Amino acid sequence: MPTNLPEQAKAKWAEAIAAKDPAQKLRLLKEFYSSFPKHKGTERLEMSIKRQIAALEEELEKARLRRKTSARSKWVVRKEGALQAAIMSSLETSLTFFNTISSQDAEAHEALASPLVGVLKGAGLTIQLILTPFDEQIGCEKQERFHSIARNSDIILTPLKDEGEEYVNTLIKWFEEHNIEVKKPNLDVGVKQTPSGGIRVVGSSNYLNEGEIVDFLRSYMIRNAIVEVSKTATLDDLEAAVFGREVRNLQFIPLTSKATDMLRRMGFSNTISLPTFEQDELVNRIVAKLGKIRVYTKAPNSQPADKPTLLKEGATILDLATEIHKDFLKFFNYARLWRRGLPEGVKVGRNFKLKDGDVVELHMS
Repeated sequence: MPTNLPEQAKAKWAEAIAAKDPAQKLRLLKEFYSSFPKHKGTERLEMSIKRQIAALEEELEKARLRRKTSARSKWVVRKEGALQAAIMSSLETSLTFFNTISSQDAEAHEALASPLVGVLKGAGLTIQLILTPFDEQIGCEKQERFHSIARNSDIILTPLKDEGEEYVNTLIKWFEEHNIEVKKPNLDVGVKQTPSGGIRVVGSSNYLNEGEIVDFLRSYMIRNAIVEVSKTATLDDLEAAVFGREVRNLQFIPLTSKATDMLRRMGFSNTISLPTFEQDELVNRIVAKLGKIRVYTKAPNSQPADKPTLLKEGATILDLATEIHKDFLKFFNYARLWRRGLPEGVKVGRNFKLKDGDVVELHMS
């Protein structure tokens, strides 16, 4: 059931989310946390606010340290390549997996000193790999640094070998304590506040109607927002979105039959099962788990580009043109497409839906 907060607490929350200055926001969040009763029904809310308070305190401390000295550049990893994947498991398993798929020979002491960076190449893509182990050997401060890197990646890969149910549950709980959902690919509700326009609901749910959504948001002083809902969205999901719960795409990779059976027994569907470490297949599975497709473009009378353009599943020719350059969208006339099962170079329009592996030739007017 959604948390039933007193009006005074809701008003304090509205002040907190409207604050721009981090120090002021921190003060207001602490006041908000103190303004509502604590019981079993507010446990998730308490956890969420505690994490936001901790994050703001960390942000302010980092700002203070930056004024005194330069930040440690070895903990700043710039994204390179089409995608970025964090490898997060026990130190031994994650290091072995990282070395195997990136063709490196790194050692444990290197992995604990700073995030190791490698590359996975396959199926026409280059994926940047970052080793961010989750292990009791790692101190809390360093573990938080690894976590900050992992949460900003496109996907978190968690290989499992001898790790048991206790390890998996500890990992899941650790993410939950950091206000992050990793057991499903996305929240059933998304709330994006806007400067005007009222509350606009996109989609529909079997469990709540538009009036309930509007009333709930207004009770938290949210007057203008775009709300995206899925068929399974509930008021609990809406509340989680309002209070900043995030989702990260975590995929378990069982390396043994024992790990496979364990994940099946625990009911996880976010898994990538590979009989071998074949790089093309691993890249293909990562792309699919991210809900992406690869589309190759070509100029007339030339070969397709070596590197594909990554788009969301269900993307159209128009989406591709928009991704490449605004002029392609402005002067688009038609496109020719190469796909197995269709006539070679078939002429298609802007709303034609693309599939993984399509080759497209855009023509301008």
